[in-house]
Amino acid sequence: MVKLRDFILEVGGIFLSIIKIIFMSRVPFNSKLEKKPGKSLVLLGNGPSLNDTLKQKDFFEDKDLLCVNYFCRTEEFQELKPSYYVITSLEYFFNEEKEHFAIERRRTLESIAKNTHWPMIFFIPAKAKSQQEWKSIFKDNKYISIYYFNTTPISGLSFFTNFCFSNNLGMPRPHNVLIPAMMLGIRMRYEYLYVAGADHSWLKEIYVDSDNEVLLSQKHFYDNQAKKQEHYRDMSVAQPMYHGGSAATRKLHEVIEKFYYTFRSYWKIKSYAEDKSVNIYNITPESYIDAFDRIDITQKKQS
Repeated sequence: MVKLRDFILEVGGIFLSIIKIIFMSRVPFNSKLEKKPGKSLVLLGNGPSLNDTLKQKDFFEDKDLLCVNYFCRTEEFQELKPSYYVITSLEYFFNEEKEHFAIERRRTLESIAKNTHWPMIFFIPAKAKSQQEWKSIFKDNKYISIYYFNTTPISGLSFFTNFCFSNNLGMPRPHNVLIPAMMLGIRMRYEYLYVAGADHSWLKEIYVDSDNEVLLSQKHFYDNQAKKQEHYRDMSVAQPMYHGGSAATRKLHEVIEKFYYTFRSYWKIKSYAEDKSVNIYNITPESYIDAFDRIDITQKKQS
């Protein structure tokens, strides 16, 4: 009965995904994007463990790098010169209700445009393509190429989901920026993906205060620098969990549901990567992600 129920849910997921694709997907995957068979890509998440991982400089020498979100506002950005940058949140490109966040996000885009002096591909959600304001920030930077990807959440049987993933019609629910980052790495046919700074240890950082407000201490590898530089948010202090650009805070079950979809998406990615003969390794010490094989890069060097 359980298998029959799961099958029915998967078939239902196909029909629901088709409807989402029709109304939400905007662009096909850009076929001009260079494929990288036999090469390795390191995905740099912003978790606190990244500080220690980046000390293993030899490991990064022969690999391409992909970074996300606020990474451009660190010294490591210009030192490492990543080949790719990924931002998923639409609040970076549309109007943000909370003024403080809007200022921080604009500064991030401006930092990318100002500090990138080497060829880099900037991956942006396809829904942002119609917005003009953010484009003016990058118009004078000849080093940055813009590529759009669909964030449409896809579910269903593997033959259907893998077809959609390969044609940029959508991806597993992108509740975390590393999800589209991994999907892009797979689509570019890197043979090895290494995931760094993906601590994902939010479960032990969450609590509810006396006003029933859900708080989460989201620590990043650059938080020590944040205390010195005014333009960083000090994420070492617990923050309320919001609904995207909305001022409404999340309830505990909504926060946990978001975590559920995030960790489940990693298992979907693992299955898709295996189908495309892409190897994903988690090199984040003590990471909560349980989908990918782990490697301790302090002990041995990989391809």
